[in-house]
Amino acid sequence: MPGMSLYGLLNTGLLGVYTAKSAMSVVGHNIANANTPGFSRQRPEIVSTPSLPMNTLTQTSAPMQFGTGSKIEDIKRVRDQFLDIQYRQTNNRVSYWDNIYGNMHYVEQLFGEPGETGIRNLFDNLWGAMQELSSDPTNEGAKGQIVSRADELANTLKDLDFRLSQLQEDFNTEIGNRVVEINNYFKRITDLNGKIRSIKVSGSSPNDLLDERDRILDQLSELADIHVNHYSSGDISIRIGDRTLLNGNTYQELKAYTVPGTKGFYNIFANNNPVKFNDGKMAALFELRDSIVPQYRGKIDEFAITLADTMNLVHEEGFDGSGSITGAQFFKDIGTNKETEMSRLYRIASTFRTHLNNPEVNLLSSNRKFNAGSLSDIQLLRDATLVAIDSSNTPPANSVNISSALAGNGLDEFNTNFTENLFSYNTSEDLLTFENSGGNPLSEKMIIDVDKSFLNDYGFNTKSVSAYRIEQSDIESGIVNFNIDGSNITINLDGSSADNFVSSINNAPSNNFIRAFRHDGAVYISATERVENGDISNIVFDDPDGAFSSMNIQEKEVDVLDFSNPPMRNIYGGDPQLEINGIGIDINLDTDTIDDVVNKINSSNTGVSAFITPNGRFVLKGSQSIDMDLRNSTIKGSVGFFNALGITNNTTDPANTKMTLVSPDMNLDSINSTLKNADILKLDPEIGIVNKLSVVDGIRNNPSNIAIDLGRFDYTTGEFEFTGPNNPSVWEELANIKDTPLLNDGKDGFNGFLSNLIAEMGIRGETANKMHLNSKALNDQIDIERERVKGVSIDEEMSNMIKYQQAFNASARVVTAVDEMLNKVVNSLGIVGR
Repeated sequence: MPGMSLYGLLNTGLLGVYTAKSAMSVVGHNIANANTPGFSRQRPEIVSTPSLPMNTLTQTSAPMQFGTGSKIEDIKRVRDQFLDIQYRQTNNRVSYWDNIYGNMHYVEQLFGEPGETGIRNLFDNLWGAMQELSSDPTNEGAKGQIVSRADELANTLKDLDFRLSQLQEDFNTEIGNRVVEINNYFKRITDLNGKIRSIKVSGSSPNDLLDERDRILDQLSELADIHVNHYSSGDISIRIGDRTLLNGNTYQELKAYTVPGTKGFYNIFANNNPVKFNDGKMAALFELRDSIVPQYRGKIDEFAITLADTMNLVHEEGFDGSGSITGAQFFKDIGTNKETEMSRLYRIASTFRTHLNNPEVNLLSSNRKFNAGSLSDIQLLRDATLVAIDSSNTPPANSVNISSALAGNGLDEFNTNFTENLFSYNTSEDLLTFENSGGNPLSEKMIIDVDKSFLNDYGFNTKSVSAYRIEQSDIESGIVNFNIDGSNITINLDGSSADNFVSSINNAPSNNFIRAFRHDGAVYISATERVENGDISNIVFDDPDGAFSSMNIQEKEVDVLDFSNPPMRNIYGGDPQLEINGIGIDINLDTDTIDDVVNKINSSNTGVSAFITPNGRFVLKGSQSIDMDLRNSTIKGSVGFFNALGITNNTTDPANTKMTLVSPDMNLDSINSTLKNADILKLDPEIGIVNKLSVVDGIRNNPSNIAIDLGRFDYTTGEFEFTGPNNPSVWEELANIKDTPLLNDGKDGFNGFLSNLIAEMGIRGETANKMHLNSKALNDQIDIERERVKGVSIDEEMSNMIKYQQAFNASARVVTAVDEMLNKVVNSLGIVGR
């Protein structure tokens, strides 16, 4: 019965000593690695050794089970795999948002907003210089200031684009470095897989190797969205995205290959198949390089391109201070130097003044609704007098047509006295119109509301001009002279009667510039349509006899019909059939003006924006949402409508034929053929167009060449004429364009665009910061729980040390006791009687 022998009991005690000593070794290892990164505390798995069945002296029939001691079956890591998975998933997010936020903060610093060197401040400086020149157009210093401010803004934009492009290259270099790091991690993990598998086969637990592998996996999770599968053999496989890149002791090495046409930018491949990173630092680097930074470079491009093209379109319509130079651009051409199928079609513009190309305005519509049964049902609230002046009518007596209507009467009363102009009312559309019914077009006449009591109140667009009013009792005879458009006009005033006074003005030789008529006990003298703005104050009279001075002339404001933005019916009479990217643009030809068409296009959210130049050219542009390329959109409409807008000149197809202006299916030759009569601007396909932004050398070297005057349109010649160096209309128009919605798909002006850009940048940075803080808080919480499970607690280990020390001492005492028992047996048992 060896199990019951003293030697068996001695063996049990020795096993207890060995077990306690081994457990103490585990405790010592834990304490020694309490501060080792990635270490998981270990726990001895103490089990009892197999018991032995034995009969005893007192129980010989049924054996009893006697224990034989204890042993350490294994040393286990204390680790929660689920918490590891959660930690690595949140670690991805922390690393991703940390990189996004850190670099967004840097981008904000590059833009320098708000600050004196920021784009917003430099842009405001340029617009301030424009306003200064507008107030003093002959000031050469103010002209030089515009050039200086424009150069300053252009250089800042180019420097900002350069720094952002350098940042992209830095991200690209970092991507290459991180690929090397990932490959090194893969190599170390495959080596560890082999060692772990070998130890597992022997039946042991490779705890420290497992800790090392988990530590590497934690580091790898900062870089990529890894998915780890564990196998019973001890091996693991790693998947990034949808590709398994490591399995056991083999892995697919990642390769960073440059992509053609991207200036050496890397894409990542494994076995020639692309690898996509969805989270972690690598995902952030790719997003920063390929999305976020290009987005801001694109915004800079959009701002610079729109600024340059818009200023050029306006500037080239103006005359310089001498009136001898027109058609000159302010900024250098930003178009592509070499056309290819990849070139972007940024802008289409008519080459003539769209709403003035045919100056025959024959219909104006009211913007009011009356819900009347007929024209006679629309009643006047006040007495009104309308005067139609047509300086070209002969004899001159026929050049003035007066019609009056009394309060309470219908508008049809006007038609009884007008010989060439009629009011009409369409009951089905509730539309009141004023139409030309004979003679010259309305646009070659002056329609005057003498008492300002009707036209504006009834919904017609008017403008206020000055006329002279003389009481009939104050008229006198005399001579007055004036010079206009190179003509010297002399008028012999006949003051014998009011009728003779009026006749002497209207019948004066070569006088097509002023007309007189009687109204309400006075004589009125008005400019004709041939005088700038139809305003008598734009004529300088020479009064050698003092006749004008002695007649107590009063300057009186009157309303005249404004023909500058007439309904589209005056331009095109058919169905426009305008459609952009499948969205129909509803145009009412009787009420919508060209400005309304522009607004409807800009509000369609199609990526196509429209614009009208001061002198009436129609412009279509591609916005950022379609990569500033109209070829990424489909624009359709009737042949006649596009012809009327001045962007085509198709005389082959019927006017009502629906045609495609541009579409993604059209090649460059087809587009050039369709738009051969338009002024088009093509851009290089790459971002960085801002680097072409530069003031024309002829203007930089001599700011006097800056255009000043947009001129005045002469309806008789169909041309714009220089009005003088003191008319800064070019810069007045450009100063007003500051808030014209030309950017961001026709939603923002320059001012709003910069404000939104800065605000969006701040919001994106703040969002990244909040997401980083939230992810970090969750990650820290999981890490705390993970450390609670796997981390070494010194207090707990000290408790275990005392426990195992006591067990060791007790087991040693068993051995001592057995030794004494053996000594008693050997030396004292059975010696009685000796």
